[in-house]
Amino acid sequence: MKTLVLFHGWGAAGSIWQRQVAAWGGQLKVLAPTILRWEPGWLSSYLQGLPLKECVLLGWSLGGMLLLEVLAGLKAAPAGLVLVGVAAVFSQRSDYPWGQQAKVVRGMRRALKDDPQGVLTRFADRCLAPGEKAFRAEARGYFQPGTSVENLASGLDYLLHQDLRPHLRGIPGRPVIVQGDQDAVVSWPQARFLHERIPGSRLCLLPGAGHLPFLTQAAAFNEILEDILK
Repeated sequence: MKTLVLFHGWGAAGSIWQRQVAAWGGQLKVLAPTILRWEPGWLSSYLQGLPLKECVLLGWSLGGMLLLEVLAGLKAAPAGLVLVGVAAVFSQRSDYPWGQQAKVVRGMRRALKDDPQGVLTRFADRCLAPGEKAFRAEARGYFQPGTSVENLASGLDYLLHQDLRPHLRGIPGRPVIVQGDQDAVVSWPQARFLHERIPGSRLCLLPGAGHLPFLTQAAAFNEILEDILK
């Protein structure tokens, strides 16, 4: 039996995958851990306890970036790999114009000290496309300062400084990249960049979706996932 492992992104927790746990929990072993530290070492240690060749790994946003970094250093490939709203470089560089402005990420980091909930609420709102406002209350509920402010800040530091471009050719397997075409956090050209540089990858663009397609377009998202699991 395959194991489906779901890694969340910045500001959220494992509970954000409830639609996928509900869909697959009766058929597969489904794991949705809450990432305790935004460090590749934590994720690497977690994966060491799993039968990697029997696992379909799914990483969203920052969780997907960590997953790419860790997998690039492994010889074994998982049974499947899904990347949702993942960037090779989150913050803009002179040779990478598609990311977020670094000053925006730095501003979020500064504001965490005095208003962590406000930072998370505004980020949750930005994760939604214009046509997804009906999900606002639910999305905000998943972005709560349950972990330390220091951990949230370290995640933003990772997003500011990490550049995964040197690792992309070494990603094992044939990952599926799922991307909302109205994602304001990780724009669709960033998904195209990944697709063009990871050998054997497949790009699935979801029209009208923002940064939370597994929540706002769960039926379409789960259909893609079902195909991968089969």
